[in-house]
Amino acid sequence: MKTSLKRLAVLFYTVSLMGFATGAQAAGSCTPAHKFPTITPGTLSVATWDFPPYSIPVSANEVNGVDGAILRLIAAKECLTLSFANVDAAAVIQSVVSGKADIGMGDWYRTADRAKVLGLAAPMYLDQMGVISGSGIDTVAGMQGKRVGAVAGYLWTGDLQKVFGSSLTIYPNPVAMAQDLAAGRIDVGTDSYAVAVYDQKKGGYKSMKIGVVKPDPRVPATIQPGQTAFPFTKTNQALGDALSADIEALHQSGDIARILKEHGLDPNAEKVGAPRMVQ
Repeated sequence: MKTSLKRLAVLFYTVSLMGFATGAQAAGSCTPAHKFPTITPGTLSVATWDFPPYSIPVSANEVNGVDGAILRLIAAKECLTLSFANVDAAAVIQSVVSGKADIGMGDWYRTADRAKVLGLAAPMYLDQMGVISGSGIDTVAGMQGKRVGAVAGYLWTGDLQKVFGSSLTIYPNPVAMAQDLAAGRIDVGTDSYAVAVYDQKKGGYKSMKIGVVKPDPRVPATIQPGQTAFPFTKTNQALGDALSADIEALHQSGDIARILKEHGLDPNAEKVGAPRMVQ
């Protein structure tokens, strides 16, 4: 039996209305785990930068990577839409301090200096100091007498400057350091171990050896790796409390370990210990 076009149209319209009603009901049934204000109600505004495997911007509504995956789970718990602004690394913190973004993302350390102007959520994972070289250097002592590269703002950079002085070149970003290392303008590079390994899997650091630096008291980060967190606007403590509670729940559920593993990282990096600040 043939169905008339008019009947098909009525049927399509009815199904469409049912789908709309179901979607509206699902959206309305979402109950946030916590209550807190955001710059735009119903939306979490996030300042991000391009720093794989932690932060991989895709669009104004999507950022992949470890932090992106964690943030999507938090947004689902809190019934929030995510809105991203991809900026330079230095502008991430400033965006949060100035109130242009609710939070920042992209492997940010919990430091005492940052805590003066920012709120810092509970720690998500540890970030170990990695060393990249052609010969497999894995100690601070082994870097002495070499031309060493580091990136501005990293946990260990200030201490390396004290140890190596003029032998250390500080770069604005990891890309610039990797280019000089490949060209032979420096002998050794220092970077987040996870980031360096990720870059090598993507074709970077060819013929280089990457290792975790051995503990050295002159560089405290080699002994106690930095804890990472989402920085948030300092005056919005309710947001910070919600982030911390959600992050703790993701530790307990095993989701953070799973996300690290899915991105080729050591799942044990989620074992952050008690919250602390880098002094």
